[in-house]
Amino acid sequence: MSKKMKWDGIDKNSMRVRLLIVFLVGISLLTISISGISYQAFERTLVAEMGGNRADVLRQIGERTRLIKDRIYTVSNLYYYDETLREYLEKIGPEGKPEAERQLQIYMDQLTQQYKNSFYEEGQGFQVVLALESGGGYTSKSLSDESSYDYMSPKTKVWYKRMLFAQGKMVDIAHYKEKADGKAYFSVVRCMNNRQEETVAYLMINVEETQIYKMYEFLTKENENIIYVVDPNGTIISSSNRSLNGFEFFHMKNLDRLFKTQSHIFTKMRGINSLFTRYYDSNSGFTILEEIPVKSLMEPIYQVRISIICLAFIAMTIAACYAVYFTDRVTKPLLQLCDFMVRVKEDNMDQECEVRGYTEINILSSRLNLMLHRIGDLVQGIKQNERQKRKLELSFLQAQINPHFMYNTLFSIKCMVDMKNNEKASQMLTAFIQLLRSTLSNPDEYVEIQHEFEMLQQYMDIQQFRYDNHFQIFFESDEEVSKKKIPKLLIQPLLENAIFHGIEQKKEGGLIILTARLIRDTVVVTIEDNGVGMDPEIREKIERGETVPEKINIGIGNVKERIQLNFGENYGVRIESAQGKGTKVILTFPVID
Repeated sequence: MSKKMKWDGIDKNSMRVRLLIVFLVGISLLTISISGISYQAFERTLVAEMGGNRADVLRQIGERTRLIKDRIYTVSNLYYYDETLREYLEKIGPEGKPEAERQLQIYMDQLTQQYKNSFYEEGQGFQVVLALESGGGYTSKSLSDESSYDYMSPKTKVWYKRMLFAQGKMVDIAHYKEKADGKAYFSVVRCMNNRQEETVAYLMINVEETQIYKMYEFLTKENENIIYVVDPNGTIISSSNRSLNGFEFFHMKNLDRLFKTQSHIFTKMRGINSLFTRYYDSNSGFTILEEIPVKSLMEPIYQVRISIICLAFIAMTIAACYAVYFTDRVTKPLLQLCDFMVRVKEDNMDQECEVRGYTEINILSSRLNLMLHRIGDLVQGIKQNERQKRKLELSFLQAQINPHFMYNTLFSIKCMVDMKNNEKASQMLTAFIQLLRSTLSNPDEYVEIQHEFEMLQQYMDIQQFRYDNHFQIFFESDEEVSKKKIPKLLIQPLLENAIFHGIEQKKEGGLIILTARLIRDTVVVTIEDNGVGMDPEIREKIERGETVPEKINIGIGNVKERIQLNFGENYGVRIESAQGKGTKVILTFPVID
């Protein structure tokens, strides 16, 4: 196995590693997914609940603010519709009458005290200002001349025209700041006319903004939230951020678009992500808003998130430990089975697998033992059949060569007899008899190279008689290889090919060199001639194992097949040839002592 397929000695392709990775990744993803979904669901639920709760709080603030406004309106109506007050205003008239004004002061003090006792608790109350058209007037609070002048000059105020257009109806003043003490007020103003519909006075009822602020002060003391009470015109009546009182609320025009039908949204206020909650009181026309920074709001949720992360980590750790344990329990017997199978070879099929584990592993182990026993029996039978088959095939190939060799030799002797060359025929016959004697006297399939070369020398003597010494042959072998064994009668067909297809077709004499060398653990036998060479097409067909002319195929093809039947595909025949220059046939064998 390649080193790239491992991580520090761990096989990444092993089932144990892959199964462990699948378990760990699956557990991690499942835990993270469940934790994330749980946290998001909890966050959504908590935020929705917080939004709903804040809306209820704002509704309570709105209802209390409406009560304050209703009281102011009630007090204003009591003054406005008081007949005695109107009689005094008639007496004073547009020009003013000091005595009537003094009586008006006394009556207004009585009336104001009565209304405060009736409508307000201790510590609460209102301020009333009655500015006369003729100049001067009444205020329920003792003020300096400078401050009085401010009160008694309504024509200098921005709300004056609104008050005139209202024609006696009340006009809200969202934020009125008194010069004397710097306090802010929520006020309502209206004109008071005489029977001739002439404006004779201006009535103002003031309530300190702190009365509104005290209703929600406790909600903002230790928190970062900001509460706004906004009138229908978008002016901030009261806010926990005191510096914003009297200013226009900067998002008022976009509120309907932002909130739509919701009571709360998440938005950015002054660059800070915030939960923004709204309540609109249709009776008073006031809008109550609350701004809570998400950071402050989410602090409890962050604590929950940390808890969820810790629990998820603990769950992952426990699950991972179990995954390791389970994976080990599952894969260890399988690894033992693999090791057992690696140890099992053809020559040791009688081993017994003793791996045990889960029921499935036990079944595999028992079935494996049964299979090994059957395979062992089959292998032995196959080996026996192969031995018999190979023996028959070798016998067939050798039987194919022997008649061919004898036919050629006897045909040569016949030719000598026909040519009346009886002496040479007798010599050839004698050499042939000696060759047969040396061949048949040794029944072994394998012979020493030295003995095979002696037999080949006798064969070449016969061929030299036939060809009238038309060629020469040389035998060369190392001493260390002479005692090594090769299949007998294997080289003779190649010498015959060298003569018939190489030397015979040359006009001048030929040369054949037969060598045997020991190269490392391989015996190399070379038959080299200086004949006409081999046709490249025939040589390529022989090397590919394709059909060639029978005379050639009986020699080379037979030899190649015998070698590979005996020793396998790593050994065989290699041909080097060039037309007009000769042929070299190289045989390779394993070392056989």
